[in-house]
Amino acid sequence: MKIILKCPEGVVPGGADTAVCTEVIPESMDACRLAEQFCRLGRQREGCFLIRLDGDGTASLPLKAETQIQMVRVMVRSLYQGAYSLRKEGMKELKKEDIFGMREILQDFGNAVFYIESDAAEDSGLIRAVRYGELEGKCIAYARSLGNLPANYLGTEEFAGYIRNLAGKLGVSCRILDHMDLKEQGFGGILAVNQGSARGAKMALLIRECVPGQAFTALVGKGILFDSGGYHLKSMKSMEGMKFDMCGAANVLEAFEILVREDTKENLMAVLPLAENAIGPQACRMGDVITMLDGTTVEIYNTDAEGRLILADALAYAQQQGAGRIVDLATLTYSCHNALGDRVTGMFSNDERMSSDFIDAAGEAGELVWRLPLGSHYRELLAWSSTADLANYAPEKGAGASVAACFLESFIREGVEWLHLDAVGPSVMRGRDERMAEGATGANIASIVTFLEKGN
Repeated sequence: MKIILKCPEGVVPGGADTAVCTEVIPESMDACRLAEQFCRLGRQREGCFLIRLDGDGTASLPLKAETQIQMVRVMVRSLYQGAYSLRKEGMKELKKEDIFGMREILQDFGNAVFYIESDAAEDSGLIRAVRYGELEGKCIAYARSLGNLPANYLGTEEFAGYIRNLAGKLGVSCRILDHMDLKEQGFGGILAVNQGSARGAKMALLIRECVPGQAFTALVGKGILFDSGGYHLKSMKSMEGMKFDMCGAANVLEAFEILVREDTKENLMAVLPLAENAIGPQACRMGDVITMLDGTTVEIYNTDAEGRLILADALAYAQQQGAGRIVDLATLTYSCHNALGDRVTGMFSNDERMSSDFIDAAGEAGELVWRLPLGSHYRELLAWSSTADLANYAPEKGAGASVAACFLESFIREGVEWLHLDAVGPSVMRGRDERMAEGATGANIASIVTFLEKGN
């Protein structure tokens, strides 16, 4: 796929081989609609397409320069999102020990050529918008490829290797805690979840410091490489797609890569807990009591409510490392999926301004989020255990997404701003669709990047 800004005369062929975007985008640009439109266009993958940004044609976009620049970025990113598919032939070439080095072979964007025509195309802002849109589109594709890999290709060791190699390319600090490190430091949540697996758990920390002494913004992503449900074993239907339970970690990692490559002036860290929820003689059981990194004791009522356990340890760890603000992303609860469907991410926050700013950023990025409630009445539902400070589940009480979010909030210190994204629905495209290929979608990467770029 090629994207050409400011096409010279005579470059774009005429006739039936050239498609012209004819939909007029209103001045009050709906970025979500725009993203969908260009995902569909990218999905065509073949031929030549002329997109006019201004001029006298029916496709002209009478928008302010700033809005047009943002629009171009969304357009270009969406073209890549629509065009992407996992290259099956690349799987045959893939070496598990070097997934990062071979990540380009897993992506297929087709052979389409998109010509973006504008009288202002030489403007550096538009050029930068195209460049950033391409970067975001490709990094989102990397996250999708990670999500689409089967669990026997991408385990905790392989994912940790990917992270380590990426950190080297980005020139950022990287620390990866293995089983012994986690045991010595008291990461009871992630260790309990991983007890049934033959693969060792990992906790990855990436740090990019720009302003010494300034607090860090932490991006935390759930990395369950496969979720069997543990002793609360999932049915075959429910277990389908559980290789995607690490999409939170993959998407957060690639959001971090975009922000570093765009040289965003903010102290950033990425915290990625990596584990596998397997069943076996050593797996944790219903009724077990574990001690989390921050000293909180938790009774495990449901072994399939494992994501909140590894995230709680990761949140505590991020704060230990200097995080003053946290955004976490997880495929956490089907309650959220049932409430909001496949397209909308559930959002929770302990800070009104952070919540409002993120909603605005998601709108600019062309993604859908909906704020859901927190509250003491939800937290109280987790306080029923006679053996621990908290239970990890509130049986038969409903409001599963809010209850899970309140569990996580219990591990946030006073004064730390926190925003939680529950993205089971949007993280995976289920079945064939005209917008995107089936599988991982890279959901919420663009929203997180836009939010942090704006200096929120």
